[in-house]
Amino acid sequence: MFPLHKSVTLTAVLLINLLVGCQQQFDPSPVQPVANGHTTTPSPTDTVAGPIKLEWKLVDTIPKVTKLNISPLGATLITEKRLDDFGGVKVSVYTRASDEDYVYARISTSQGQYSLGAIGTYNYRQPEDIKVEVVGLFREKVLKITGGLGANNSLSNYYLINERGNSAGLLQIDTGHSRELDVNQDGSIEGVSAHGNPMSAYIYRWNVDHAEITYVNDALKADSVVLTDEGIYEASNIGDKQSKRFRLTQEGLIPER
Repeated sequence: MFPLHKSVTLTAVLLINLLVGCQQQFDPSPVQPVANGHTTTPSPTDTVAGPIKLEWKLVDTIPKVTKLNISPLGATLITEKRLDDFGGVKVSVYTRASDEDYVYARISTSQGQYSLGAIGTYNYRQPEDIKVEVVGLFREKVLKITGGLGANNSLSNYYLINERGNSAGLLQIDTGHSRELDVNQDGSIEGVSAHGNPMSAYIYRWNVDHAEITYVNDALKADSVVLTDEGIYEASNIGDKQSKRFRLTQEGLIPER
């Protein structure tokens, strides 16, 4: 997880990425399973000699933030929100003229206006379809914007804004409905998401200078994995009468007694 003793801070790393233009633009194509999807017929783990290790992979899609000199032409405002508890940042969500594919967002800070790119699909463009909030993620206070991707799926983009008003993309979650939770109780808040039926579960963490993702179903060899409100992963196969329960620690997943 994100270490306390590293001299390079999360905010500094991400703002450097913004300046050199190394962030990638959101590709709002239909959600696909991550590369570590099922390769064999799964069966939830029964006996475990030690913690079940998770396979972590680099998150290579980061929300793109670009400075705006003028407001977008032909924009139709959907909703606007001022975040007084986040430096007075104003977030505007809008559609573009002749674009019936996506919904977009921009922010206004003391340093000017920034385009945040596409934050959802055009079919989910009503004010109630879009959520703008300030949350804790990893070890930062960040802006989170959630838009719709489908009938039972959403897109969440997370952004850093420093004390000078400069903005940078932090994380994009397109693997289902997301929330923020210190799931392994290490003091750093992870991003967790889930979607589908049977349910697929993912975890996002910070590692030194980048975000990583893991697919929990693979680790537990399960068709369906559900994260409870108590932070317990319940794993089962289709047809199982009872699920098996696991808790995430810093070493890996362990059976919940």
